[in-house]
Amino acid sequence: MATLSNRDLGNRNNPEVFANRIAGKGAFQLDNSESPAYKATGRVKVMLSGKDTMFDGNFTESSLRSYLQSRTGSDHIQVELQVGRTKTFYRSSKLFKDREFGGVASKAGGQGSERQEEGLIEVLNEAIAKYEKPTVAGISGNILSAKKREGLSQIGKEPYTDIIIETSRGKFNVSCKDISAPSLAGGGLAGIKLVAPELPKKFYAAVMTYMKNTMKLKQGDVVPADSVPNFYAEIPSRYMDIILKGTVQMGGPVTHMYIGKMDVVGNVGRSQIGLNGNFFTISEYKRKVGKFYFRLRKRDIDPTNTTMVEYQRTNTEGLPILLKATTTGRNNMRLVIDDKVTGPGQLIRIT
Repeated sequence: MATLSNRDLGNRNNPEVFANRIAGKGAFQLDNSESPAYKATGRVKVMLSGKDTMFDGNFTESSLRSYLQSRTGSDHIQVELQVGRTKTFYRSSKLFKDREFGGVASKAGGQGSERQEEGLIEVLNEAIAKYEKPTVAGISGNILSAKKREGLSQIGKEPYTDIIIETSRGKFNVSCKDISAPSLAGGGLAGIKLVAPELPKKFYAAVMTYMKNTMKLKQGDVVPADSVPNFYAEIPSRYMDIILKGTVQMGGPVTHMYIGKMDVVGNVGRSQIGLNGNFFTISEYKRKVGKFYFRLRKRDIDPTNTTMVEYQRTNTEGLPILLKATTTGRNNMRLVIDDKVTGPGQLIRIT
């Protein structure tokens, strides 16, 4: 199992994830996935050029990027964790590279979320072989078969459906999600535009208006990346049913969500299958979560920790990219759907 290297800390949106987890006193594991999770206290020590600098509740994404840009061979970061009754500093190289830091492979790699899907299929099929009428909580009828949904959707993306379960009551399309950080709307921006084409336009327009009128940012301005927040907007509830279900074109419609750990553990000691996760209908899942949010988050920020305002250039879906990397021109913003507001940001209202 991998731990966090300095290179890992600078990849993807890891500076944001790392700084937000410390600021929010979130938890880290040590060395591997078998470790208990220990809460951060908010204190960080940075060793740079032989000098220790202590951050106490004020360690930011900018602090990390500054360290990564200036570090040499022996420089390092230590994070204080609450281990039992003791507070201890650990080097970042001791911290487990979990899923949020890119530590779990994608479906294409045959690990990660695919591991969850294959584990669930294996448990269900084991019960089918063992019992005449196996059942599982959350899925109506006796389980007859469970198989993976293969291939891409009609729009060329990973399909909404991960597993197809057939029972004596019919066929059910299941989307499998990690219990710790469910990623929603598998078709991404292209999928959202297919089922609710006006919604991303409204959100991007509202963000652009905020950047222009409230932040006074003009086309071509180069600003510190930390000066531009991540943007959130609560998604009107009337859209969530179709966004969660998807359509036939998107590899849906999904009838159920399976929310559980990536390593599926099943109990097939009796015909009622036991699992370390749960099935929810879309209606049940919506009631359980309550609110869903667009999050326009920063990514691929330049080592200079600056970003350039870009209102004129558009992405593949025809929406303004808003921010681009100062030196490479790469898109610095990505739209995702979250089931909560995570970390600091600016809440934008859309109607």
